[in-house]
Amino acid sequence: MVFFSKQRVKKDITTKDFYFGFPEAEGENIEGQSLTDYFEDFLDVMNELSKGRFIFIGRKGVGKSAIAKYIKDISDITDNAHAALLRISDFDTENVLQKNNIESNSALMFEWLILINIVKLIVKSQAGKYTLEFQKLEKFLERNTGSVEIDKFETNEVFIKTGGEINFEVLTHAFGGILKKHFDSKTKKAPYYRLITPLKEIVKKILSFDVIKEHEFCLLFDDLDINYSIDNKECNDNIIELLRIARNYNNEVFNVGNAKILVFIRKDINDVIVSRYNDSAKLINSYGIDINWYCNDFNENRVPLKKMANKRIELNFNKFAISYNKNDAWSSLIQTNWNEYKKSSFKYVLDFTFYRPRDIITFLDTISKDDYSYPIDHFTLKKILKKYIQITTTEIKSELSLYFSEEEKELLFSQVFSFIANNNNIKLEDIKDLISSFGFDIASEKVVDILLAYNLLIYKQENGNLIINYREDNIGIYDKDNLYLCLHKCLYHYYKTIYY
Repeated sequence: MVFFSKQRVKKDITTKDFYFGFPEAEGENIEGQSLTDYFEDFLDVMNELSKGRFIFIGRKGVGKSAIAKYIKDISDITDNAHAALLRISDFDTENVLQKNNIESNSALMFEWLILINIVKLIVKSQAGKYTLEFQKLEKFLERNTGSVEIDKFETNEVFIKTGGEINFEVLTHAFGGILKKHFDSKTKKAPYYRLITPLKEIVKKILSFDVIKEHEFCLLFDDLDINYSIDNKECNDNIIELLRIARNYNNEVFNVGNAKILVFIRKDINDVIVSRYNDSAKLINSYGIDINWYCNDFNENRVPLKKMANKRIELNFNKFAISYNKNDAWSSLIQTNWNEYKKSSFKYVLDFTFYRPRDIITFLDTISKDDYSYPIDHFTLKKILKKYIQITTTEIKSELSLYFSEEEKELLFSQVFSFIANNNNIKLEDIKDLISSFGFDIASEKVVDILLAYNLLIYKQENGNLIINYREDNIGIYDKDNLYLCLHKCLYHYYKTIYY
């Protein structure tokens, strides 16, 4: 039994054998691992769906895509749940249609995308397969194979050649009462956009069937930031149009059954939309779900980010049959207290993060890249944090691309942030003057506002207390003339050695 003893397994296993998940939700599923193993709704955001909300809003890295992917993954292994992930990053189809004299606009394309995908989910579910209505919907998809693939936003030769026409003859047998309100009895084909209204009525009728109500259907719009440009009117118009249409479908069509459209949007993009469209603030306030992981609980084991970390650590210890502290797996991976420091190791690490799951997962993933013995001591932890900082800083640069050019980002990191890291008692006017001297395309006041919104710049009181956006209910109550500006700890130590 020497070869198979648990003692030998423990001795040989290092942190390099662990897998804590992947910072990008799309990469969580690897052989033997799945996002469904790691995911848990620690913020109880899913409960907000029952209140009619459907727009998930949060900074990049707070877990929006993880929620979308989890819903999709669960639907793949659950008989009565069905979901489709949809993206609008490639919207060339609209231009293709227009060039071929096929009437189109973003509103029409979004409605078609929604209707065709909900029909596909219903047919795929096999719910109500013995009803005439179901059978005719299935035939409708088969009859228009090729044309209905326009819902994938791909250039579709069949669709183009037919002038965007859809054959709906097969539907007349089950939905004649609906169709005759829109077409005469001889019409069997029509441009896709003329089918939107009757197809909407058909979907509403199907969703109201008791047998269909036993199932849940979900359309997930994610990755709205791909190919997004802040100054591109079409990009912004598309997003607000999608939000309006999603609201209308959820309230007027899908409300008869268990179907819903969910939209996942970055907070910085959401802020742009709110600033440019009159009805957007009311829409977001009514239907938005803010994802904020900040928690100031005295008991850190109740902090959602700590619970998330512990779950991922536990999975690895259990996988290799390694004994650990069942009340706090973190303490078995990383020494939790050092007498000379006031904070636990978790809160120490948390100060280097932006209170996002991605930060914690990136930190744990950094641990798994090398052979470390555990529990990890403070000296080793500082080396790991330095690597984590390098990775996170790269991601920050990517995030800032929404507002700044490559040259401007280089100036921020080589000049502005470096200056702040190497000087104390810097006031707002000092930073604005420095930024103005480099000739950014954006006004210096706006640059500062952006950096504060991302928590890269932080206000500091004279006594050293930090005023950080994600933990303040109303940062406007402070007199900014009496505050200093400093860098977030993660960014500060990009320039400065971690001594303690």
